[in-house]
Amino acid sequence: MKKKIALLVTFLLFMVIIAPVQAATYPTFGIVSVVEDEYVTISTSLFPANELYYVYMGYNGTLGINGTLVTKLYTGSGGTFKAKFYIPDDLKGEDIIAIRLESQDSPYYSYNWFYNTTGASTSTSSSTTTTTTTTNSAYNPNDFPTFTILEVVKGVSVKVETKYFPADNMFGVYMKDGVSTAKTWYYVAGFNSADGGSFEATFDIPTELQWKEKIAIKFYSLDEDYITYNLFENKDYP
Repeated sequence: MKKKIALLVTFLLFMVIIAPVQAATYPTFGIVSVVEDEYVTISTSLFPANELYYVYMGYNGTLGINGTLVTKLYTGSGGTFKAKFYIPDDLKGEDIIAIRLESQDSPYYSYNWFYNTTGASTSTSSSTTTTTTTTNSAYNPNDFPTFTILEVVKGVSVKVETKYFPADNMFGVYMKDGVSTAKTWYYVAGFNSADGGSFEATFDIPTELQWKEKIAIKFYSLDEDYITYNLFENKDYP
């Protein structure tokens, strides 16, 4: 009986030893390069296809949790691709910035951090230890529509520049108090994107928001049902 038990234990140990180790299949991303206070370029790995991710940036040590929503990213065919995200105004001047990508279609999320210094960047991924020291990397941007703030006249208007906008889409423009707890969005304007791509546009700041310290602005596509978002300080700029 003892011999049978001993043989069974030996067999089970042998099965454990030869059992194949499953490779990790969760999404990660590394930092490719940074332009100080402007943008960061990342390279993904093992990202699922056809999912919507929210991209957040926050202070060092926060893992990007409750950070500023920078943009929204569709993964397309997934896997490995590069994407560039603009650093929000409230994080400009920070030495280290956390960045987090959260899927809205699955439980997946991935986070990282980068030095806010122009050049190649080295960082450690949340899910596996990786080091990236790539320079002069070819940049292939994701094509999700985004926009940057070009000019602000305090309490009066904001001027933006779009990127990757689809052609001939109708957009609604809304603004709200920039604090995270504010819920009321004020309708500002509607416009057609015409030829799409990159163009400039100026929008009036609603009377209800003219004295707010920060203002959130979003464009809502009436044709394709997505939102692109940004945040600006309500002071004369540049």
